[in-house]
Amino acid sequence: MRDIFITREEIARLMAELLYVPTPATGKTPLTAWMKANATTLGRRYASELDRRRDRRRPYFENAG
Repeated sequence: MRDIFITREEIARLMAELLYVPTPATGKTPLTAWMKANATTLGRRYASELDRRRDRRRPYFENAG
């Protein structure tokens, strides 16, 4: 895959609550509702974030491997 997953530094910052904002959510759809609505396709494809960064014009699904 050649992707880089979460690093120890990112985990430490998440655990220290440094990667969050103290403002209300701006989205209208709760993650749990979105997951239920997309349950039949969720996790069926893998899209490399590194590939996406290399060519931002390509849609995510073309990078799925």
